[in-house]
This record gives sequence, structure tokens and C-alpha cells, in this order.
Amino acid sequence: MLLDVPFLPRDDYVTFLRERSDRLASVHFSLGDPRVPDARQRLAETDIDAVINGLNRLEGVDRFLLMNGRLHRPERYFDKTGLNRSADILERLADDAALTGVVFADAYLLQALSEVRPEVCERLEAVPGVNAIPDTAAKVFALLDMIAQTAFRPPSRLVADRALNRDFEGLTALAHGLRARHEDVRLFLLANEGCLHQCPYKLAHDAHIALVVEGLCGDRTFAMNREFGCVRRMLDEPGLMLASPFIRPEDESRYAGLAHGLKICGRNRGADFLMRAVAAYVEEEYEGNLLDLMDAMGDLAERVYIPNHGLPADFFEQVTACDKACRACGQCATLTMRVAERTAPGLSGLG
Repeated sequence: MLLDVPFLPRDDYVTFLRERSDRLASVHFSLGDPRVPDARQRLAETDIDAVINGLNRLEGVDRFLLMNGRLHRPERYFDKTGLNRSADILERLADDAALTGVVFADAYLLQALSEVRPEVCERLEAVPGVNAIPDTAAKVFALLDMIAQTAFRPPSRLVADRALNRDFEGLTALAHGLRARHEDVRLFLLANEGCLHQCPYKLAHDAHIALVVEGLCGDRTFAMNREFGCVRRMLDEPGLMLASPFIRPEDESRYAGLAHGLKICGRNRGADFLMRAVAAYVEEEYEGNLLDLMDAMGDLAERVYIPNHGLPADFFEQVTACDKACRACGQCATLTMRVAERTAPGLSGLG
């Protein structure tokens, strides 16, 4: 399967991607620029010249700028000066780096940009981000109808909601529904996020990150997850790590015929992490700690070792055929206790 992977303008990483360009469908990237905010905290602003130079070393690969913040200050939508500054960045990337499109989550911002600089927007695809939770054909149709009311071009691809990775009935319904009306839209699956299945904290988490990015509060998002959210849950119930809807590299061929490719995430973890993860999915195998491939669960990799190569041969069948009632089932909890090793204190349920 083809891959959509994060892009970072580090020379050795760009060379690494060039050597695997036959497996790449697209790259996505953030500038860390408040004029084009995305859905992650700004660790550092990226040099746009370095991004352009790096992108131009990748031939035949679509390029998508992440503008997928969940929400923005209301005044941003009405600030024509600010919107024009955002559009200036889009125009430069379109001119100098053949930008394919933008990934969005906030439809208000998409419409506002479209009305201020339609001549720029009509050059770019508007791709609904996975955080828009596209989990049914009806929801995708509504998103596509909304995009059609803007100056942006319709998307050539989208990433399905994470939960569908282990819901083949729902995934099949989405894939067939999409093909029936929008055959040209390619479907991708998010392979390695590694958060809770149907995470009940997700929407609030995205909103809190957006508040941080907009400068409305300090960043306490990790502390919140550690004390009250998903990190605490996984520490208390390690089986939830295997119940997470990730796709193992060894299982990607199972999705052939339903999905066009996989999206790899983890751009904030750096180029070394990305080279390990991308290589695993290109080679369709990985012998090591499963958590070393995961984005959200990666923070636990130093505390627990789950041998990817030690998972049972029927792992895929087990996690896609169950009813997802994890507390009642206990299958993933039992398997985690059997195969996982605690390598640091603080993880209950493991020896």
C-alpha cells in the first residue's frame, strides 16, 4: 500500500524519503506558524525556505499543508488582514513548492479564507482532516458538499476515522459508499496513532490544543491526559494499548481493496522516530517494541515493552472480530499480561 507520511526538512530524512518514493503517495507538514495553525502545539517555527527546498527534492509526491486546528479565535474569521497573510503563505507554497492542498478541521476558517483570496484557494485541494471524524459515507458527503461551496478544489483523498481500522463492516460501508459517488477520492487509514479506541477525551483534547495554539491559555494538555485522561487509563489498564485501533505493519495488506493507503503520524516525535516507523510500514514488518512505532502511545515506550513480533498470528482476527466492549471482554488485557513486559515502575496489571 502507498503511504502518506509527515515531512520534516532534515536532509537525511528527505534523502530517506527519496529512496522510498515509490511507496509514497503524499507528504503532510506543518510550518509551526501562527498564520497557518495546525492541530499540534508549536514546538518551533519551521523555516519555510527549508521546507520548500526539501519538498522540491521529492518528485511525484503530493504535498499537503496542515491547517487542521479544531477551532480558532472568532475574530480570526473576520480579520481580512490576517487572512490575507495566511493566504500569502499558501500562495508562496503553491508557487514555489507545488503545494497540492491543505488539511483542515475548521470549516469556518476554510470559508473565510475562500472569500478573502479565492484566486489562491482555487489552486488548492481542501482535505478534511481525520479529526473531522469521517466515519460514514453520509458524513463524508456532507464535508464534500461544504467544500463545494468554497473556492477550494475538492479533495483527491481523505483519511477515515481511526475506529474504522477495526470495524470492517463500517469501513466497507464507507469505502463502497464513497466509490459509488466519488470514485476519484482515495481512502487512507491512520495506521499508528495509538490512542484509545473511540477515545472519549479526543474532542476536548483537540479543543484544548487549539486554545494553546491560539495563545488563550498555557499548555497543560499532557498533564491533563496523565492525571485525568488517556495516559492514566493506559497506565491503569494496559490492555487498552492493544485495544487501540492501530494497524500493525504486518497487517496492512489486509486492507487492500478497501483503502488506497496508510497515513503515518508522529511528526512531533522527530525524524529518527519517523524513519523507524516509515521503514516498518514500507517493509511491512517490525521486530521490536510495538510502542516504538506509535505516536500517542510512544510516551509509554520506556515503561513497557510489547514485542510486536511476539503477538499471536491471529491478533488481527481477534481485534477486528470482537464487539469492542473491552471491560467485559478482557481479551486484550489477558494478551497484554501474557506478552508485555514492564520496564519501569508505574504500570499496573503487568508483572
